Amino acid sequence: MNLNCAILHADPKVAEQLEEYIGKIPFLSLCGKYGDPLEALKDYYETKVEVYFVGIYPVEEGGINGMDFCRLLSSSTRVIFITDTDRHAAECFRLDALDYLSGEINFSIFFQSVSKAARWFSLQEGSAAGQNPPKNREESPKVIYIRSDSRIMRLDLEQINYIEGLGDYVKIYCKGASKPILSLCSMKYMEEKLPADAFIRIHRSFIVRLDCISAIGRGSVMVEQKDVPIGDAYRERVKGYVARLSVL
Repeated sequence: MNLNCAILHADPKVAEQLEEYIGKIPFLSLCGKYGDPLEALKDYYETKVEVYFVGIYPVEEGGINGMDFCRLLSSSTRVIFITDTDRHAAECFRLDALDYLSGEINFSIFFQSVSKAARWFSLQEGSAAGQNPPKNREESPKVIYIRSDSRIMRLDLEQINYIEGLGDYVKIYCKGASKPILSLCSMKYMEEKLPADAFIRIHRSFIVRLDCISAIGRGSVMVEQKDVPIGDAYRERVKGYVARLSVL
């Protein structure tokens, strides 16, 4: 796979750093680097761009900023926003941004972000080839947005296996991930944000995704070869879930 990408950022130093990172990744090809959104827009209609790295910065009266530019792009172009603050994150994700990188960006964070882009385009190619029949919009995977390290991440709920509480933090264990995602939030907040028909809290410190439960015992459930304990206060909740199952 090869993805054409372009950069729109007013800070030359940031643009140069992005260009350097792009040059290290074999599946990315840089086809444009701009400091002016109008100039970038002019070339956009002549060049196919799959991934756009867009900066957010103030503009002079009569101009357009990075978010305005994003609204003019085709849905086939995925945007990764680059900024020094997270105050625009909610608005950017409402524009269906693929990712939002804030603060100091190192190569590791950059690589994780573009890897997400590669996975997205691989899924699109699979659907087009008939390998995965496309879902209608109502059946699209649900997502949540979490703060981890110096960025806000968009996380598909279907990728989550279970969540473990650690005081003011939670550890989110996902499919195929070598280590959990650490996020500063409470278990109560996570429980409120997750859909009740897909997740169940079985312990003061554990929430599991129902589809990931492979076995249920008296005192624990098995998720990805791990025994997750059932707390006394949540035992009736688990019994209610079991009662709805068709057990032979």
